[in-house]
Amino acid sequence: MNDAVGRAGDDATGLDETGLDETGLDGSEGDARPGGLELRLDAPARTWTDAFPVGNGRVGAMVFGGTSSERVQVNDDTCWSGAPVAHPIAPLAGPGGPASELAAARGALADGDVRAAEGHVARLQSGYTQANQPLVDLLLTQRSAGEPREYRRTLDLADARATSVWTAADGAACRQDVLVSHPDGVLLLDRRTDGSTGDVDVALTSPHPWLRPPAALRTAAPADAPGAATPDAAAVPAGVAVLTALVRMPARVLPDYLNDAHAVSYDGPGVLAAVAVAVVPDGPAGASADDGTVHVAGASRVRVVLATATDHVVGDAHLHGDADRVVAEAVAVLTSALADLDGVPDRHVTDHRALMGRVDLGLAATPPDAPLDARLVAHARGAADPHLAVLAFQLGRYLTVAGSRPGTLPLHLQGVWNPHVTPPWNANYTININTEMNYWPTLVGDLAECHEPLLAWLDRLAAAGERTARELYGARGWVAHHNSDPWCFTGPVGAGRDSASWSTWPFGGVWLARHVVDHHDWTGDDDALRRHWPVVRGAALFLLDWLVPQPDGSLGTAPSTSPENQYLLPDGSVASVGTSTTSDLAMARDLLGHVRRLAPAAGEDEALVAAVDAALDRLPAERVAPDGRLAEWSTDVPDAEPEHRHQSHLYGVFPGTSIDPDQAPDLAAAARRTLDARGPDSTGWSLAWRLALRARLRDPGGVTDLVHAFLHPVDADLAAAVTTGGTDADGAAPRHVGGVYRSLLCAHPPFQIDGNLGFTAGVAEALVQAHRVDADGVREVHLLPALPDAWPDGHVRGLRLRGGLRLAELVWRDGRVTRAVLSAARPAVVVVRAGADAPGTRLDLPAATPVRVTP
Repeated sequence: MNDAVGRAGDDATGLDETGLDETGLDGSEGDARPGGLELRLDAPARTWTDAFPVGNGRVGAMVFGGTSSERVQVNDDTCWSGAPVAHPIAPLAGPGGPASELAAARGALADGDVRAAEGHVARLQSGYTQANQPLVDLLLTQRSAGEPREYRRTLDLADARATSVWTAADGAACRQDVLVSHPDGVLLLDRRTDGSTGDVDVALTSPHPWLRPPAALRTAAPADAPGAATPDAAAVPAGVAVLTALVRMPARVLPDYLNDAHAVSYDGPGVLAAVAVAVVPDGPAGASADDGTVHVAGASRVRVVLATATDHVVGDAHLHGDADRVVAEAVAVLTSALADLDGVPDRHVTDHRALMGRVDLGLAATPPDAPLDARLVAHARGAADPHLAVLAFQLGRYLTVAGSRPGTLPLHLQGVWNPHVTPPWNANYTININTEMNYWPTLVGDLAECHEPLLAWLDRLAAAGERTARELYGARGWVAHHNSDPWCFTGPVGAGRDSASWSTWPFGGVWLARHVVDHHDWTGDDDALRRHWPVVRGAALFLLDWLVPQPDGSLGTAPSTSPENQYLLPDGSVASVGTSTTSDLAMARDLLGHVRRLAPAAGEDEALVAAVDAALDRLPAERVAPDGRLAEWSTDVPDAEPEHRHQSHLYGVFPGTSIDPDQAPDLAAAARRTLDARGPDSTGWSLAWRLALRARLRDPGGVTDLVHAFLHPVDADLAAAVTTGGTDADGAAPRHVGGVYRSLLCAHPPFQIDGNLGFTAGVAEALVQAHRVDADGVREVHLLPALPDAWPDGHVRGLRLRGGLRLAELVWRDGRVTRAVLSAARPAVVVVRAGADAPGTRLDLPAATPVRVTP
């Protein structure tokens, strides 16, 4: 890359105030419109993971796309089991309390008695988180539909609309659109035909017992009449039927892995949730309600509008308990939308595009005219289809917009889409990787608004974790462990029997606090940094108290685990507790370094900075093990599971920023050997993490392999189609643990949304990196650091970078940058590199003025 640069109005002509052309980068419309961002399947969903997700941050729904029988499974993000409660701290601890158990565990580790140490930390466990809950299923039955022909359903990521089209048995053309509007707060199902829909029934079912079963809204009823609703029905237009219903979430749900026959209990306080549904036909007969079902006859169009409300107040995580108020709130949202129902779709699309349309990725290949399932099979068999990666990249951004909006709860393991009363791992906040991964693509994907739910929840979590830090460990600041929920559970999970490999990990707050740091690094928002600084400061205070002197004078951690991984003791038995795991020290060094760096902007006091400096000077760095891998444990012990899904000891590579081939070449090489040893297969979310790691290590071949592995289909019929007639080098059918379902939703398996979101972040890392800053404060922008050979031509527009930078435009041909445009929110000096080993070009970026870099 040379020094030829230009500014907007110079040789960057054609750029508007955003630095973007009206058309695509090569003069075409690119992949953003129309049809370029559609997920397509040619049959209705047979399973939940076949369905397409829609949402507005609070309400999420899975659309099955049935013709004669349609199911839309609906969630409200405030529907969880349980209620705010002060969990007992270490109820199993011995007479000396938690302090004696912690001291005994440390003493046992010093004596080399790992088993005794594990016994002591088991007595620090504090119960379980609560579980995310489904709300209702919206069911539509069209009895005269018959067998459809020419069926197709799509999810338009650009417009956030799930559409099914088909030809009915009588030849009528039929179409159904489903969306969930953020501006209006409602789900809208719109079914149309150029003939007659025939008889249509609309009903609600719920996996929970009804407190008030679905009943028609009415203005007067005996006070003791079941199902009586108090809101005024006068706001409901003539010919429209409205149902209201009320359910209560369970008081307790135990994790599914306990296999407890009494895992679900409604005995106790729980969230109250209301649903209001309006059915709006276009026929003269209107809609009528009977016994909780709405009937429509002879209409050519039927619109179903659904609103929800609960007594779960997100801002301070309490339940107000007023059932009538909850029903009234749902009806109020519903009737407000009915007042201008025709305008709901346009308002929805405008709102969604304002976020989704900020980033455009194209890989210069015409996608096959085939449904996703066929494309996934062909791709797994070796057919080139770069556009699948485009869809998966944008799906991660779409799910962020659909699942995380200001004022909502943050995305949990399944986002805001969960059909199970006892979901996998309680569909909770698993904070030893998964919750963090959920928000990796948010800032780079120019969706900073969608980061707010996580930051707001962290404020509440930190406040709750102060008690746990104080009473469990005698420490300042705050602590959280492996799992949490909206009620801000912060203790070690378990009842004395859960594995220490996940339970004994007090670094949830340390890792999560990095999101406050990242938000500032991307946005430069000093006000937001100061507002959320207690999260960072409290995590640092806990760290300073948690670190203990080691015999060599360094600081370390004890007891210590490497999340969910285990090693072998000399007798061949499995263990997980030790001292000073690499992940502990890497996360500690990372957070304390950020505290020192950001202290002036945050207004931090000198005393804390001095304590942080002293601790940083005594923290060991990562080391290379004798076998050439990056060491995971403080001693060289055998792995219990060499291909383990977690790779937390590579934190310094990603999401940390301290290890890359330039800054720490020996450690980077060791990290690469570690990934090689982990093998080619893993869970879906782990493949996404490894993709980001390979990109940060500038390994295009590794990126290629992981994109291919992530996009491997896991549905049984598709996996069988891939392996038919094919074997691996050993003559056995290829083994793929994780990948994607036919809908492109990530499979752990089961479904977890973190893999979809992590994939987006990993692709962004392969295209551009801006994590390095030299001693003079000059940031390096590295273009195409790990571009896969399978993507020789392409473009990306709109990615956000650290330092308030924006990659307004990047075009490449034959793997080489042909056009790049950068802009900065405030004046900045950067060094731009292109390709793996190219020298850098120093650029001055004025504020809000696009600058073209000419290779």
